[in-house]
Amino acid sequence: MAQREWHETRTLVTGASSGLGRAIAEHIVRAGGNVLLTGRSIERLDEVVANLKRDGADPARMFAVPADLTIEADRARLFDEARDRFGSLDVVVNNAGVGANGQFDTHDATDLRRVFELNVFAMIEVCRGSLPLLAEGRDPVMVLMGSVNARRGLPGRSEYSASKFALSGFAESIRIEWRRFGIHVLQVNPGFTATPFDENAVAKTARVSVQDRRTMSPDVVARATLRAIEARRREIIVSPQAKLFLLASKLAPGFVDWALTRWLLRHFPDAPALRAAKSRAGRPPEAGEGASS
Repeated sequence: MAQREWHETRTLVTGASSGLGRAIAEHIVRAGGNVLLTGRSIERLDEVVANLKRDGADPARMFAVPADLTIEADRARLFDEARDRFGSLDVVVNNAGVGANGQFDTHDATDLRRVFELNVFAMIEVCRGSLPLLAEGRDPVMVLMGSVNARRGLPGRSEYSASKFALSGFAESIRIEWRRFGIHVLQVNPGFTATPFDENAVAKTARVSVQDRRTMSPDVVARATLRAIEARRREIIVSPQAKLFLLASKLAPGFVDWALTRWLLRHFPDAPALRAAKSRAGRPPEAGEGASS
């Protein structure tokens, strides 16, 4: 297959005002592509465009359209804009998403619904709205932004993990269905990336922050995503540590469960099950045990 010519590529990037979406949009623009950037804040989108212009990017190749993807009217307006600007689309980077941090039992039912509203329902509707535009595109690709949590659930990420597992199932289904339209489907699974993702979570009750583990640059994910688009990869895992973790989860799931449980109980010494186990063993409770926080 011929190498993709990015200067001829018409791309829609959701969640383009920050994080991975911003980095991917910037890389495509610098490669000469035409990009429609969308996010909820026009001010932040304009900032992305202004920074690219200062770096010498062609302003005629960038268009910022604010939209809340959970709102049907906003999605319709976005796709109308894409049709008016580009005629059709060659690449859609379906990146917008939100997280929830903390133990499931500490969260309200609305937290799960808010995560699924954007990560699953809006993502699927972006696919639906993009389909006629991609079907008319050149070598079209739908990119779905997954996560390591799309292949292995983690404690403290239950709602987010569930939403990303749903995304994986949807991606595997439409990857086959959309072949009849000539559309390729790529799922990108980053590891912990240096973005403000946790700051924007709908629930933040985690006792332990993972921010210090977010050491991978968004630019690394962006470059890997562009290479995977060019190579028409089905799915990629970005980060050697993430690859090792998922391999261990596949080969020794019981061991990984044990290790994650040990990690969890270190941070929850007041857990009822742990108190009961120590009581059965005849151990006195340690200071602070039995007090919730």
